[in-house]
Amino acid sequence: MAITSTNVRNSSWNLANIILYPAAFLAATPFFINRLGENVFGEWMLINSYVYIAVHLVGFGLPVSITAHVAEAIGLGDNRKLHAYINAASRLLGRMTALTMLFGGLLFMAWQSGLTVFQDYIWQSLVMATFLIAVKFPELLYQNIFKGQEYYDKAAIFNILNRFITLGAQVVLVMQGYSLPAIFSYSLLISFLLVLPQAYLIYRRLPGYKPYLIKSLPEKKELYHFGFWTWLQTIIAIISYQLDRFLVAYFLGTATVTYFVLASTIVNHLHMAFEAVVSWLLPKVSRLKAATLDTRAYFSTVRAFSVGFSLLVIIGLYFVSEPLFTLWLGPDKFSKMIVFFKLFLVFEAFLILSIVPKYYLNAIKSLFFITWLELMYKSAIVIGMILFFSFVRTAESLIYGQILALIIFMPVEYYLVNKRIMKDNRVRETLLTMLPSVFIMGAILVSGWLWAVVAFLLAVGSFWMVYLKDKHFDSKLITE
Repeated sequence: MAITSTNVRNSSWNLANIILYPAAFLAATPFFINRLGENVFGEWMLINSYVYIAVHLVGFGLPVSITAHVAEAIGLGDNRKLHAYINAASRLLGRMTALTMLFGGLLFMAWQSGLTVFQDYIWQSLVMATFLIAVKFPELLYQNIFKGQEYYDKAAIFNILNRFITLGAQVVLVMQGYSLPAIFSYSLLISFLLVLPQAYLIYRRLPGYKPYLIKSLPEKKELYHFGFWTWLQTIIAIISYQLDRFLVAYFLGTATVTYFVLASTIVNHLHMAFEAVVSWLLPKVSRLKAATLDTRAYFSTVRAFSVGFSLLVIIGLYFVSEPLFTLWLGPDKFSKMIVFFKLFLVFEAFLILSIVPKYYLNAIKSLFFITWLELMYKSAIVIGMILFFSFVRTAESLIYGQILALIIFMPVEYYLVNKRIMKDNRVRETLLTMLPSVFIMGAILVSGWLWAVVAFLLAVGSFWMVYLKDKHFDSKLITE
């Protein structure tokens, strides 16, 4: 691969952005669990889920919309539209910041008045976490302008700085005996300080840009329309991927949450890494579509790369998980987490099939179609986990339900995508694209290394036949 390749460079920075911090945080996790205790650590993870959910819900889908429309305006060479999109996004996210700060102030007043339903340290943490959410909105604006401009390196550098400085502060605070309120307070301060240089770099590179607080901007309709559909996709994703941990917390206790969420978090960050490696597809296809070029070859080629890379990482991590996690967590904690981890790896082996269709269909603005597809299979995930859990009240049953839902509905999604976009071999697109994931599932779930290796070799062979022999596959597109 050429070092000068834009796609490779963007993939590398994205991967570093996603992988480095989770690896460091997970390395520090035994320290946090030992110092804070399993229950407080579980509460910390739940409040982090609150931050994640709130940012993505209140953001109204604008992060993806900003990236796509900035890339489109650059593809058209239209600075006026570019400035209008940034102005419209700034207005909405500015309002969201103000409303979130107001909500944080109301939470603080409620705590001061004694109208609390939680212990004081949890309530204080929620107040600070809410102000942290408010700071995340301008951060989202600048991060996604960078991505729309295909400056993934700048977006990654600031995000990595934010996370590592925050993690260092958290380690020091916990060593000094501080608990959750201090952790969230310092996270808020660090995020605020790092927003400022991002704003400076963005506006310095926009010659002639003027912020408009009142002027009518017709482009906002395009931005908000796109954002609305990606917002619906986000809501669907949040419900399907966050519900299980709250069910575990309510029915099985926060100590169980610690190990369930730990396994879920590792695999969730894996999924984010797999998305990051190919997320450049969104601005790339948006820009090419604006120039009226055919982009279907990108779909097949990037999908092959995504599935192959992801499955290789999944099976590699499975093979080294026992010695690696035993060294990391110790035998006792490892035994509490490993079953969850293996099942989440199987779940991820099928979930990766949804990555490229989502980016590609959003990029070509087939918004209703991709939102409907996301609703279909993610609703099945929710129904599957609830049905299994209603019969078997174990944390494992939640994951089994999700896996079964994907096995049934991923072929349905691929059939519909093929019918709408690719118009190619239906049997291969609908059924055979699942084969590598099926064999990887076998490699993880079978007992005995010999059978696991056989299943892995079958996965390699089926991947070569189905993906690499596809007539649309063109490796040169990856290294452009």
